[in-house]
Amino acid sequence: MTARKAAWVCALALIVGASAACDSGSTTSSLTVHEDAPTLNPVDVGKQGNSPGDAQYFFADLRDRPGGDVTGKVYGTKTVVKPTDTSNPGTEQRATLIFFVIGNEQDQIVVAGVPDYPSNAPEFAADHPVVRAVIGGTGKYNDAGGQLTSTRNADGSYKQEFSLTKP
Repeated sequence: MTARKAAWVCALALIVGASAACDSGSTTSSLTVHEDAPTLNPVDVGKQGNSPGDAQYFFADLRDRPGGDVTGKVYGTKTVVKPTDTSNPGTEQRATLIFFVIGNEQDQIVVAGVPDYPSNAPEFAADHPVVRAVIGGTGKYNDAGGQLTSTRNADGSYKQEFSLTKP
């Protein structure tokens, strides 16, 4: 076996071994919360109109079901990082950072991503799911990973569906 082939075999063995080690003890769970229509606070920086750095700060109550009991709060920011251009007219990318405080303040899930948004609206279209990464958590969500699928409803509220993984 040549040195090059041996290196490839070793690299493949490491990748397969690392994947198996990562999957061996992880668990997956789901969580769905319903977010009231958020209060949005826009901040326009730089030149007038949509430009990098413009942000929306937001917050809302979380509920166990639409119109149900309040089970927590959500806080977040959406910051324009790539305004619309000729290659993708009418769409811009916004870096989002969202904090879900569920139950007491010790149980939190942190989410981040850079989804597409319409450049002429503060929120994405209704019934158009957006996926972002779960980047961590605290309390009973300590070490959480996975993803969040956010679906905006016609009334401005959201269905927030977490697919959580824990090592």
